[in-house]
Amino acid sequence: MTLTTYEIRIVGPVSAGLLAQLGDVTAVELELRTVLTGRFTDQAALHGFLQRLRALGLDLVEVRSVASPEDEGPKLEESP
Repeated sequence: MTLTTYEIRIVGPVSAGLLAQLGDVTAVELELRTVLTGRFTDQAALHGFLQRLRALGLDLVEVRSVASPEDEGPKLEESP
């Protein structure tokens, strides 16, 4: 299964209680925004997560995929 890492920026801080409801994501507060980082299996999983943010009343600013070492699959060795 291939996972893609996304950074999701939202307005303001996220309380520990709300963060616990979001599942397996990390959060970093930067200035007036919170950056959530999570790995999703496909676009449907990402959209489901974004709908949860909306249902919790969080204001979305930006979503982008980012390179992560965990996203890379096994490397093939080249033959000489």
